Amino acid sequence: MQRRFEGIIPPVTTPFSPDGDLQLDLLERNVERYLATELSGLLLLGSNGEAVHLSDQERLQMIRHVAPLVAGRKLFLVGLSAPTLREALATTDALSDLPIDALLVSVPAYYRNRMTTAVLVDYFTQVAENAPFPVLLYNVPQYSGLEISPAVVGSLAPHPNIQGMKDSSGNLHYVQQVLAATADVDFEVIMGSAQVLGPALLLGIRAAILAVACALPDLPIQLLRDYEAGRDIRQQQARLFQVANAVTSIYGVPGLKAAMNMNGFEGGSCRAPLADLSESEFSHLRELVGAYAEPLPSA
Repeated sequence: MQRRFEGIIPPVTTPFSPDGDLQLDLLERNVERYLATELSGLLLLGSNGEAVHLSDQERLQMIRHVAPLVAGRKLFLVGLSAPTLREALATTDALSDLPIDALLVSVPAYYRNRMTTAVLVDYFTQVAENAPFPVLLYNVPQYSGLEISPAVVGSLAPHPNIQGMKDSSGNLHYVQQVLAATADVDFEVIMGSAQVLGPALLLGIRAAILAVACALPDLPIQLLRDYEAGRDIRQQQARLFQVANAVTSIYGVPGLKAAMNMNGFEGGSCRAPLADLSESEFSHLRELVGAYAEPLPSA
């Protein structure tokens, strides 16, 4: 299989002012920092980017602002979450002139009990046939409430414009089912959970989109580098688990933004109703991740 996606990619956060205003200057500052690291690309408008808290106009504004900064330097991925096929196709049309390397497409999950295999296969197929750039499926059942079944993935994997998927479930049993269902086609699985990055590498996965990389990119980068060099990564995986768990499972996006602020990035505030960490939560987070602060490259 010829790999198109390798290395560590952060799901870039969206900085807001305390009043909830979009701060493109802080976003640009973070992007330039990431571009100076060994990260292999950037994902804009993922779950950690609070994409659901943005208007269509704001999403397009962000993409148009960031695309020229990243183009030709690293992979540029963009998230798409739409409640209807009509809206999804309108979005792909609006992005058609931009240098996007792949579109990360979520399930339309509001009426999840009617999202049958046939419905989901048709939805992703139509998006892929309309998109002028490659499509990645996005499995994040902890937010969507709906898993993209291995059967659906297996049906979609042969499509020439569906190149892979990001799985954020953290369920290695599911990942192995997907790998089995797509073994005979050119299809890549990208890991979305740092808590199981080390075990995923044993399954042959070589790309990961990880929240922790927004705040501490060197942690997963070094783990991947050491694994590829044949070194023991068990202790590194344990450290990565602790930090990643703090900024995802325990404190979520507010914790991730706080960790970014601790490490010299511009986390900014969250947009209500998502609230920033309290003082006690911030102190606890500092205990969990403060020891892993790393020097930043010059912008």
